[in-house]
Amino acid sequence: MKIAIIGAAGVRTPLLIHGLAEARSKLGIDELAFWDTDSERLRTMGRVSAAMAKRSGLAAKLSVCSNPEQAVAGATYVITSVRAGGIEARVKDENIALAHGLVGQETVGAGGFACAMRNLAVMLEYARLIERVAPRATVVNFTNPVGIISQGLLNHSTVKIVGVCDTPLETFELIATALGRDPFELEFDYLGLNHLGWVRGVRDRDKTELLPKLLSSPKLIQKCYRHGLFPVEFIQHLGLLPTEYLYFYYFPDAAYRNTKRSGQSRGQAISLMNQALFSKLAHAAESQLIEIYENYLRERNASYFSIEATAGERREGGQALYSQFSGYERIATLVLQALHSDSTIPIPLTVRNNSAIEAVELPCDVSSAGVNPRKVGRAPAAVRGLLLQVKEYERLTVRASVNRSNEAALAALVTNPLVGRKEVAGAVLSEYMQAFGDQMHLQSIVTM
Repeated sequence: MKIAIIGAAGVRTPLLIHGLAEARSKLGIDELAFWDTDSERLRTMGRVSAAMAKRSGLAAKLSVCSNPEQAVAGATYVITSVRAGGIEARVKDENIALAHGLVGQETVGAGGFACAMRNLAVMLEYARLIERVAPRATVVNFTNPVGIISQGLLNHSTVKIVGVCDTPLETFELIATALGRDPFELEFDYLGLNHLGWVRGVRDRDKTELLPKLLSSPKLIQKCYRHGLFPVEFIQHLGLLPTEYLYFYYFPDAAYRNTKRSGQSRGQAISLMNQALFSKLAHAAESQLIEIYENYLRERNASYFSIEATAGERREGGQALYSQFSGYERIATLVLQALHSDSTIPIPLTVRNNSAIEAVELPCDVSSAGVNPRKVGRAPAAVRGLLLQVKEYERLTVRASVNRSNEAALAALVTNPLVGRKEVAGAVLSEYMQAFGDQMHLQSIVTM
């Protein structure tokens, strides 16, 4: 088995190697081929990944490739985690949104739109390459925004793709921890879109529904979130447990105010952490690589969501460095293991909604026989309007990128519930086009 990793200069690649090492007996990996457009960072992450593989006992060949064709050719799986423009582009995305009084975030709102426009065009180019040199490969996509990228590739390429995100599993793990239960022993009824999902049921092995017990306890509700994102009364009225990213939709003013108060966006904070990481790694001996990398992970985990939720307060006693249930490396390896298993494993994935053209995030039964989304029925009335509105925004964003349409781009931003007003949408779109030019893949600058 050959696994190609596109975007391998990303800081989470060694995490993936750790997860693959733990699953080595079930997968039989022969080669891991790394590719990224940033050759300097790729070499550095290649060193850390090699050290991680050595420590974890992964015997597969690790190849740092000089071109994407070399990496992808003959691959069984292609794991994609692309960020067109790098972390610098994320900082611009978020700061332009913040300058217009909008939520500044990587995957949702105006910043998520700009990120999607750049990344989808690049991912469609990679899809053409995969179609040509590895037509039987399955693409496991982490490229953000996962919902829009998956929608675009499902409808405008022939590659087999599943969209993967660790947010649902992290939510499940937090719920299980709040209940004092092992998450592997519970069944979670989940539906939505990527970064727009809700848990509407938590069942024991005997099918006992545990959600009413949880919703009746303010203490248990608070334990389900690493920050005080949602007031207890709000959750009880909603009757569902939203994933953390719903905070931006339900409380955008608070997210905006906290970010402005902190003095930096999450992208700026990550950029500074990354600079420090690569500076330390550049001169480190092999024996120091993992320690430096794991210290970076601890700092990054401790600050997750802190800017938007608390204006920058660090969270103590965060998630374990290597979870046995959730996390980037866990969801990736779980998908690969399931695709090689005769028995079915339930995994929340972004996939085609059965025969429909829509990409949705649903629990799927995954095995060597394929990926089959479960039927979840009609979305609850409390969330249906928001769900449909964001799905329409995703459709319009894909159309804008594929057709290079200014009109669709403006319509997408107006439809996005975190932008809305046409005059703001036009001004934001104009600034993104000035900042990124042809990377936005639109015809000309829109002015209002």
